[in-house]
Amino acid sequence: MNSKLYKLMNWPEIEEIIYSDGKDPHRILGAHKVGGSMLVQCFLPEAKKVEVLLRKGTKSRRYEMELADEAGFFAALLPYQKDPHAYLYEVTNQDGTQKTIADPYTFEPGIQREDCIKFTSGIHYSIYEKLGAHPQERDGIQGCSFAIWAPFVARVSVIGSFNHFDGRIHQMREVDPCGIYEIFIPDVGAGEEYCFEIKSKAGDIFRREDPFAFARSKKNEGCALITNPPEMIWHDEAFLQSRKKVDKAEMPLSICEISPDLFLADRKIAEDDIYLSEALLHLVQENGFNAVEFMPVMEHDDADPYAVTNFFALSSKIGRMEHFMKVIDTLHRNGIRVILDFPATFFSEKNQSLFRANGSPLYEYAEPTKERQPKSGYLTFDFGRKEVVNYLLSCALYWCSLCHVDGLRITDIAKIIYLDYDRPPGGWIPNIYGGNQNLEAEDFVKTLNQTVHKKDSGILMITKETANWPKVTTSAKEGGLGFDYKWNSGWARDFFAYMDNDPLYRSGHHNELVFSLIYHYTEHFLLSFSHEDIGGFSEMLSRMPGDSKQKEAGVRFAIAYLMVHPGRKMIFRGVCEIEADHEKHLRTLMQDLNRLYFEHPALYELDDAEGGFEWINSMAAQECMMSFVRHGKKEEDMLLVVCNMAGIPREFTVGVPRDGKYTEILNTDAKEYGGNGLENGTEVLEVVKREADGREFSIQVKVAASSLLVLRFVPYTAQENKIRLIRHETYVKMEEEQDESREALRKKQEAEEEKLLAELRKKYELEMSRQEESIREKYHKIEAEKIMHIVKASAKKTE
Repeated sequence: MNSKLYKLMNWPEIEEIIYSDGKDPHRILGAHKVGGSMLVQCFLPEAKKVEVLLRKGTKSRRYEMELADEAGFFAALLPYQKDPHAYLYEVTNQDGTQKTIADPYTFEPGIQREDCIKFTSGIHYSIYEKLGAHPQERDGIQGCSFAIWAPFVARVSVIGSFNHFDGRIHQMREVDPCGIYEIFIPDVGAGEEYCFEIKSKAGDIFRREDPFAFARSKKNEGCALITNPPEMIWHDEAFLQSRKKVDKAEMPLSICEISPDLFLADRKIAEDDIYLSEALLHLVQENGFNAVEFMPVMEHDDADPYAVTNFFALSSKIGRMEHFMKVIDTLHRNGIRVILDFPATFFSEKNQSLFRANGSPLYEYAEPTKERQPKSGYLTFDFGRKEVVNYLLSCALYWCSLCHVDGLRITDIAKIIYLDYDRPPGGWIPNIYGGNQNLEAEDFVKTLNQTVHKKDSGILMITKETANWPKVTTSAKEGGLGFDYKWNSGWARDFFAYMDNDPLYRSGHHNELVFSLIYHYTEHFLLSFSHEDIGGFSEMLSRMPGDSKQKEAGVRFAIAYLMVHPGRKMIFRGVCEIEADHEKHLRTLMQDLNRLYFEHPALYELDDAEGGFEWINSMAAQECMMSFVRHGKKEEDMLLVVCNMAGIPREFTVGVPRDGKYTEILNTDAKEYGGNGLENGTEVLEVVKREADGREFSIQVKVAASSLLVLRFVPYTAQENKIRLIRHETYVKMEEEQDESREALRKKQEAEEEKLLAELRKKYELEMSRQEESIREKYHKIEAEKIMHIVKASAKKTE
């Protein structure tokens, strides 16, 4: 070897490169000015010979590099060139193949100190634009930048099809002590497979998938795919602007929950396939919903869609990102919101990018008392790490920004905000204040909601919380968590606990049916028949007692009750996908229920106001009956709901809050819904002034078994009020005349009664006088006889 070259080389640092132990390969590899020359070094383990093609102006000159180490370390001392990219390597491999490559170690870092500071502070909301793999142009050269956060390791390399998955070739530099590693590799682009190879400080070497990957390889498990940014021309600007102006507390929201996996079962998505857009739009519009909620669309484990394996990657089952964006654009142009399930509370061991990302707990808690969720075994994100929080925040904003998503539904937060959730005594450690709240997770949830709402106030933030954490839907400024809506999981559980019983035994469970209205106004609730509460139509049907007709009636009642109960609505798509025998009837019911919901403000306008709901009768447990009123802002918007959960038809006298007319506008027993057709007809039901349910007025209604009626209040018109006034005055006059007639008749009757009484009294007195005279005569006769007897007896003694 050239002695001058030998002396210029830093052999201890070269050893770092050869043994893949360094954190800054750019310090050695590439071109470095040495006096008036340029020292060029590269490490190509598979190379037999390497030549440098040095460009100077329009000319180029070839220099053969010396093999400085048999491991594949080459070096050459060349004339200095100001342009750091003025040369290429021409490589001859051991197998005789040749290739020309640009040097990846001549580029400045793409990640700046400011990026690292923001990331470690948890506020780099677009960090996904820096970390991961990004095809781009640097210094006029096309290539791909790779970056990953992997603190506390000895070395990180990017490996892929472009370097035969050899971790020695593209070793990355640590651009900041926070643990971010980066490299730009020329001539690598979209479609290439890649992952990261990490060497721990203990010397263990393992691979990790990219946590920020936008696509996953179908061929090689654990590998991601480099993708170009999706190209999309949106047509939904008017929709996005309109959603910011809507009052979330008063807007109608009826959601169809959809599993993309089930929806696309047995359907292969081609590159130009528009099936998803058309089929989804048809499903949603046909059933009358105004929003869809997708179960996780990210890449996930086949056995559990909530076990997300790549948080930034769209599931390959859906297709390319452009496909999904067109679906959302189509739905938006038809006025339909799109909500995504975002499982930001846990991840699975099958997530090869996050699980022990640097060989030890990094994205997950290291403490055994926090690391896993007891029942599922899933790992809980370490919300105490700002970088982990930043990862989740940026992921949420990525889906909202890139895909114009209208809402995110966070999975059950009770599992993260309570330290003792599902844990036995001694299985958890109190927080610094001695409580059972996970203060880090609580802060994360608040930050997530504030961050998303700050970006776009029209985005809906929804969650499920099953442990009664207070103020879930109160703003963070007022001491709450800041969600817009909360799933009312208890409502569905209590409802089915009532409906599962035979009607003969439901009276003992009546409180379970009415209990939800006791706490309804503590949060902004969303009611659901979700995939968690109930499966499809068949599963719901099987839960109902009785024969097939009774079961169908129970299903109709359940769906209708959901739609008229206070709260926003969500129904799993499986309930809408009905067997052929029931399809027409149940779909018609679903359409009419959604139409009823959107056309009548009383069913949504005052969902969160106590004035929006009024019990008429909640105490008729023995009759398995209840009735209530839904109010809107306008008095005439009032709707009356009457429910009969008994197994037989009934006729009820129902109290009403206002005098007026009531028209039946929905009856779940109607024949078009598959019922028997026991209806009150379309004629107006006139109110009568008869006390019932503590009200002055009432109506008489017929309700079929396991059925629900909705009656619309119709106030009297001015003309009708005049007619009613005339009728009332006529009625009053008639009453007065009748009172006078009754009074005259009464007096006549009293006189006749008095006359008759006098005659009877006289007759009675005469009779009594006669009887008394007769008694006196008999008495005198008896006395005379006694005297005669005494006289005779005395005369005999004298003789």
